[in-house]
Amino acid sequence: MSTDMVDLVNLINDRFIKFTREQVFSKETNGFLGFAQQKFKLNAKNDWNEIIASEDILEDSNEALKSFLKFGLSGPTKYNDLGEKYLRLYGVLNAVYQQQQAMLHIFKLFNCPNPKSIKQEFNNLSITQARHKLGAHSINYTVQGDSETEMFVPVRVQFNDYELTYFNHKNDESSKIDLKLTLEEHSRLICKTYLLIANKVIKTVYKGNTVKQEQVLTSFNELEMVMNGALLIKGQDGNTVINIKFE
Repeated sequence: MSTDMVDLVNLINDRFIKFTREQVFSKETNGFLGFAQQKFKLNAKNDWNEIIASEDILEDSNEALKSFLKFGLSGPTKYNDLGEKYLRLYGVLNAVYQQQQAMLHIFKLFNCPNPKSIKQEFNNLSITQARHKLGAHSINYTVQGDSETEMFVPVRVQFNDYELTYFNHKNDESSKIDLKLTLEEHSRLICKTYLLIANKVIKTVYKGNTVKQEQVLTSFNELEMVMNGALLIKGQDGNTVINIKFE
């Protein structure tokens, strides 16, 4: 079966959570925050709590993206309700932003290299730019290095489930984006970033033990193959990966 990027986000998140929780709670101890800090080489004890909260936000926002990809701007309703479309538009744009912020925070807390580069990749996505222009700074959007503000509004007469057109009142220009396509780009970057984190954390935990590193990395390498176009073959229980092959 082929795996959508938004589903792959959940698979990577579930696998990473299982691995890290097993590391932290492998020993019964009242000082598990200090143990987690030492195990993952975190900067502060409370970083572990922030990691858990960020993973929850990432998972919750992913449910919003899954709903949007299934029902579009119209939502699971029999009514052609304009208000519902606006709610879902603003909702999906900010779900994307919340997910990006959670991912970047996890990346930072685990001390992964080049966080500014990853952040710039997210900023370059058209869905991120649409969020800033429509979901946060509609009347006071500023381009970096420009003191003047711009104003953006969605074009309601062109609303459909998966295409978005918005208008710039400053220069009378309009932009159109394919919401399905740009959400796939966003989710792919989330997957890529999460796999970088997993790679860093596994090598930190098993520093000096390359055999163990390779053993644990194998399961995440499989998911990287899926991200790059492989098919995920599952057992009857729906969970066990039997084999991965390319189309």
